[in-house]
Amino acid sequence: MITVRDIVEKLDKLAPRASACDWDNPGLLVGRNDKEVSKIYVALDATAEAVTEAIESGCDLIVTHHPVIFRGIKAINDESSLGLKLLDLIQNDVSVYSMHTNYDSCPGGMADIVCETLGLKKLSTMEPTGYAPKDSENGGALGSMLPTPEPDTDTDGNCADICEYGIGFVAKLPHTMTCDELAELVKNKFKLPFVSFYDAGAPVRTIACCPGSGRGELKEVMKLHVDAFISGDMGHHEGLDLTEEGISLIDAGHYGLEHIFVDHMGNFLSENFPEVEIIKDETRFPVKYV
Repeated sequence: MITVRDIVEKLDKLAPRASACDWDNPGLLVGRNDKEVSKIYVALDATAEAVTEAIESGCDLIVTHHPVIFRGIKAINDESSLGLKLLDLIQNDVSVYSMHTNYDSCPGGMADIVCETLGLKKLSTMEPTGYAPKDSENGGALGSMLPTPEPDTDTDGNCADICEYGIGFVAKLPHTMTCDELAELVKNKFKLPFVSFYDAGAPVRTIACCPGSGRGELKEVMKLHVDAFISGDMGHHEGLDLTEEGISLIDAGHYGLEHIFVDHMGNFLSENFPEVEIIKDETRFPVKYV
């Protein structure tokens, strides 16, 4: 019998909760550890649609990237959309486990699968967190290291540099591109309906990338002296500030880069728990355009 606790223990070794940012809220946010699990629903967000589909499909556990409970709540009732979701989950005995910045920063996690999807050579993490894995945790002496993008042979980088815990990554393009060409590459690789970009007008050979929201990473990006920054949740002033520093900005949206979590995590769970049925949430781009 596979329980929620068994799933949580495996996911905690992959992306230790202790490695998450102190403002974050990963972990088992709804449900019981002793709940038996025969079917798991994997989604980027525990949206109302995802929760409804998980319940109707008979799932026992939902695994998400973004926490279903992020900020403090004072009541669980039918007077808010979050309250309604939590009531539905509790009444149907469906647990929710979320892995956010711990998955963003772990070796083989969000940054590395984005880098791999783009087909780039990783030079380093963008912002190391300094987290030191222990024992059987991913990256620890007794832990299993997940596949990460092969480092560029033209650099002095070694596995310790490439496989450390950190937010985002710095990478080298296979050849020099214009900002337009790089934007097109991002759009195609992630199957996006659109991307927006601010072109600094210079050739692009090295990039920094922060999947999700990179609005708080501008100072870090400017220190790296890269040619372009790829991220999401960026605004007008961020675009102007970066281009004035000679750095192009490509905004692929928060969902745009991170939706690949669903496929990656679904495969990870299938490989580690073959007796459990895995259902992957369909791609749902929340932003429309005209």
